[in-house]
Amino acid sequence: MPLAGDPQPSATDNQPSSTSSVPGPAMISGITPVSDGYTDSGVPTYDSVREKIEGRYGTALGATELAQGSAAGQSAQDRWDEREKAAKAKLDAIRKAMGAEGPGAQ
Repeated sequence: MPLAGDPQPSATDNQPSSTSSVPGPAMISGITPVSDGYTDSGVPTYDSVREKIEGRYGTALGATELAQGSAAGQSAQDRWDEREKAAKAKLDAIRKAMGAEGPGAQ
């Protein structure tokens, strides 16, 4: 219950004031805004493309290094080496079977 000397709230007290303004971001002299990596016409800059490529290359190198260091990665490498060895042996057997009749024979 309001006291006799208290002002009565009006209907506009709960509404945001249209005359109040929120200040914009302050610009600090000597500091340029961060570039988003694109020109005004929407073309990516060479620097942004290079950074993206270098980032992906670094990620790929790191993933390879981690995969080779794990047991599963080492097992996969061992299986790959075994397949390569078997393929080379099979190719040598085919070449031997073809003898001098095969292509490239002199």
